[in-house]
Amino acid sequence: MFKPEKMSFVNISVLDQNLPKVLDSITKLGIMHIVDKSELPSTSGMLGGVNIQPVQDKLAEFNDRIDVLSKAISTETLFLPEFGGGMPEDIEIDPFRIANKIESELIQMESDAESLLKRIEQLQIEIDKLNNDSEKFYMLEAKGLDLDHLKGMRFLYFTFGDVPLEFNHYNRLVESLSRIPCLLMAGEITGIRQQVFAFSLAKDMDILNNALEAAYFKKIDIPQDYEGSIADVLDEIELKIWTKREEIAELELELRGLRKEWRERLFQLKAAVLANQIVAESVGRFGKTDNSYLISGWVPSRQLKKLYTELENMKMRGLLMTATDPIPAHESEYHKPKVPTKLSHPFFLRPFGGLVKTFDTPRYSAIDPTVFVSVSFLAMFGVMFADVGHGSVLLILGLLGMLLPLPQLKKARGMSTFLASCGIASIITGFLFGNIFGNEDILKALWFSLEHMEPKHVEKMLALGVYFGIWMLSLGVSLNIAQAFRRRDFKEAFFGQWGMTSLMAYWVVVYMLITKSQFSWGIIVIIILLLIPIILRQSVYNMFKKDEYHMHGEEEHGESFIESGFQVYEIVLGYLANTLSYIRVAAFDLSHAGLMMAFYALTEQMGGGDNIFLSLPSNIMANAFVIVLEGLIVGIQCMRLEYYEFFSKFFAGDGVEYKPLSLREEKS
Repeated sequence: MFKPEKMSFVNISVLDQNLPKVLDSITKLGIMHIVDKSELPSTSGMLGGVNIQPVQDKLAEFNDRIDVLSKAISTETLFLPEFGGGMPEDIEIDPFRIANKIESELIQMESDAESLLKRIEQLQIEIDKLNNDSEKFYMLEAKGLDLDHLKGMRFLYFTFGDVPLEFNHYNRLVESLSRIPCLLMAGEITGIRQQVFAFSLAKDMDILNNALEAAYFKKIDIPQDYEGSIADVLDEIELKIWTKREEIAELELELRGLRKEWRERLFQLKAAVLANQIVAESVGRFGKTDNSYLISGWVPSRQLKKLYTELENMKMRGLLMTATDPIPAHESEYHKPKVPTKLSHPFFLRPFGGLVKTFDTPRYSAIDPTVFVSVSFLAMFGVMFADVGHGSVLLILGLLGMLLPLPQLKKARGMSTFLASCGIASIITGFLFGNIFGNEDILKALWFSLEHMEPKHVEKMLALGVYFGIWMLSLGVSLNIAQAFRRRDFKEAFFGQWGMTSLMAYWVVVYMLITKSQFSWGIIVIIILLLIPIILRQSVYNMFKKDEYHMHGEEEHGESFIESGFQVYEIVLGYLANTLSYIRVAAFDLSHAGLMMAFYALTEQMGGGDNIFLSLPSNIMANAFVIVLEGLIVGIQCMRLEYYEFFSKFFAGDGVEYKPLSLREEKS
């Protein structure tokens, strides 16, 4: 929990025909972090590559086709990318052959579904046309027109449609046709257009059409496929619509049968394709000879026996596994390929592990800071947001997110745990400072209260911030020293910027300030003597590494001396600025108390002090505002202090995250 898991480097050589079985075992074990062949310095020139791109393209195509088919029959076959929740156990791992195995089955499914869907689509188009025809005949029926009379006219011409409402087109049309005998009837207004029914003599048809065209007339054609009265035609259309709807219902019933029959199978096909896509991406990193593959990667040393036993039980010809001893921290700095970092935490620390990874992945040689981050973050958040009531709200929200069995909350479980932890921290410090919903008259403070902002209590709170800064700085530098010893970098451990001598000088100064002692010449000499080795660290180190000293020129040695001198100046300013930076821990608690006092005072001035119906809504809104806004600001400030003040003393980033070839979600 305080350092990454020890790793061993593993090479597995397997014959071509045995690769699928070995891949299946490695994938389902989920413990091997695959390394690309190009990262292997000793064998990369002798190994060929695996042309996996055609396989990946084919699998991607099948993935899309399964999605299209699932959407077409309205079934949910997509499952979460966190394979630990829904990946079947019996998936066949063989990216080279899996596509061919499922293609014929998928083609048959697509054919069966397509015939049904096309027929349903065609019937729906026909229904839409019948509805459109029905609307046209209803327009004619509304004006009392008869279909047989309209079709039997020899000397009269009839047309109908609509014109725009704007610019009074209908009245202008009436005026333009005043010189010929004709009949215009206005129909319903639909949207921004006016229906128009027009009759004229057959010989005046062209004049009527020209006038209509000038009025931006849009003609509605009368369907010619019907005979009889309009009432009979409407009954005929309605019967056809119902017949086609019944056919659609029968087809959809058949489609539901396919949906029920295919749901599980589509899920299995989707899972197989996605799983083999993951494996195919890793196969592209393998080395290849004429008749075998070389699989290289990192395995946690404590799980080596599990992998060895699994491969040994296969009893395959040509299968060979070799593994190194666990890689020591000091050797990992120069090891190629780079050693990945696997951090293992109990569930309650995982949200804080995510906080660390958000900043960067620690190196394999580094100390895992998650425990220290969790304690310091919660301590800072608790002091800045010290309120039993507000902390209880955060705790309840966190517990709801953790315990409610809603799939939408699954991805937010870690954040819910984080929120609940912050709530607990706020409750504890709220009792210490006697604060509940910004009111310090209800609870008696276990330590001291900021009620009325008494100067002695304000000074005590500011001193708390400074002491917290001293503790955090000392912890950060101590972690840096411990890491340096892990890497066997003794020069950094003793004489680095954040090394043992600078920390001792800092503690001397802190002791003098806390005890309010005067700085005598003796103390000043001790501080200088502690800082001088930082300037002379290269020379001191070379006293123990004479061979290294002779390898470097005098010019390089002089530059190192000057650089170390400037570094002492940076160290003094760094310790001072970083210590004072933690005063914001106290300042935010003061601002929290002051803000709530201001809200309650404002409520009283508005006349809500004695009236619960006025004060209660106002107080609820004020507290909700503070919880959201100040809670967010405090969280950001805690992250800032962790990342820029604490991590800057020791954090060794630029690590490689451990990502094993697996169908399960890796939990750190």
